[in-house]
Amino acid sequence: MQPRSATLILTAVLASTAALAAQMPPTLTLPAEYDLAWGRGSSAGLGSNSTRTQHIFAAPFPIGTPVFGVGFRPTAGTVDRASFTADIEIQISSTAMVPGALSTTFASNIGTDMMVAFPRQVITIPAMPANRGTGTFAEVRFPVPFIFGTNNETNINVDLFVFSRSTGASWSTDRAFAAANGRAATAGIGCGGTATINSTSTGGTYVAGATVGVTLAAAPPLALAFLLPSFNQKNYNGMPLPFDLSLVGADPGCALLVDPALGPSTFVADAVGAASSSFTVPPGYGRFGLGWQWLYLIAATPTNPLGLAATASRTTWIGPEVVTPGAQYVWDLSNVNAVTGNATTNSVPIVEFLLQ
Repeated sequence: MQPRSATLILTAVLASTAALAAQMPPTLTLPAEYDLAWGRGSSAGLGSNSTRTQHIFAAPFPIGTPVFGVGFRPTAGTVDRASFTADIEIQISSTAMVPGALSTTFASNIGTDMMVAFPRQVITIPAMPANRGTGTFAEVRFPVPFIFGTNNETNINVDLFVFSRSTGASWSTDRAFAAANGRAATAGIGCGGTATINSTSTGGTYVAGATVGVTLAAAPPLALAFLLPSFNQKNYNGMPLPFDLSLVGADPGCALLVDPALGPSTFVADAVGAASSSFTVPPGYGRFGLGWQWLYLIAATPTNPLGLAATASRTTWIGPEVVTPGAQYVWDLSNVNAVTGNATTNSVPIVEFLLQ
C-alpha cells in the first residue's frame, strides 16, 4: 500500500458520507472546550443511585433563548455500557449565582423562574458503546421548552434529581475537572488485530515543556502504520464520529474515532510491531479548549480488503485545566432529597443543551 493511499480513501469516503449526513438540531455543549474532547469520570449525576446535581453555567446564551432539553455524557472508556433505566426529574432556572461562589444550600442557587422542565418519571438511558464520539449524549427532551432569562438573570442552573437506577446500571459522568497537571486516557476499542496505542509524558505530566510520546505496540511487524493526530473526537465535516470503517472494507467493528483532517504521519513498525512519535509541548501552552487525540491505522490483515485496521484512540489534555469562572456544580451523591451539598470549585459535569 502506498503511504498516502489509506488517508485518500478515508477522506473521499468521509467527504461523500458527510454530504449525505442528516442535519442535526442545534446544540451547545458546556463547558465549550469539552465539546470535541473528553473530560474525566465522576459518580455525580447519572453515576449514582440517589443523587442531586446542580450544574451552573455563566452566560450560556442570550436572554430569551428557548431550551428544549438537555443531555448528559458518560466519560470515555474501553468497554461498552449497557442500557439502564433511571427515575429522574430535571428542574431548570435562570440564576444570578456565580460559578466559583455557589452556595452549599441547593435552594440558594435556584432562580426565581424555576421550572420543572422534566417531571419525575422513569426513562431509559441508552446503551453507550465504547466506540463513540464526544457528541453522544443521553438526551432528555422537555415537554415544554424553558425560556432562558425571563427574570433577567444571566446564568443557568440545571438541577438533576436521580431517585434510583435499575440494577446493574453502569455510568461514569463525564466532567470538566481542573488540575495543575494534564492527563491521558484511552477511548474506544481497537480492531483488526492486537495493536494498542499508549502515551507517555516526561519532564512533567502533560504540561508545557513536557515531551509527549505516542506509542504503538503489537502491530504487524515491519509494516506501515499511520498516526492520525486530531483536535476533534466529535465529527468530521459535519458527520458525527465514529465512522464505521467496515462500510469501506475494513474488519467488522473497525471505527475511525478521530477527525482525520490534519492528515497522517507515516511510520514503519519495527520487528516486534512497535512505533512511536513524540513532540515537546510549547512553553506557556495550557488548556486553550483543545484536547489532543491520536489513533493509529495499521497494515492489512488477510480478511481486510481495505488494508487497514485501527487502534483505539488516545485522548489527552495539556494542563493546567481551569473551569471557573465559567462553570461550577453542587452535588450530593447519596441522598437525592438532601438540602445541602458539596460546592466543588473548578469542576462541573459536561452538559449538552438542545436549542431546537
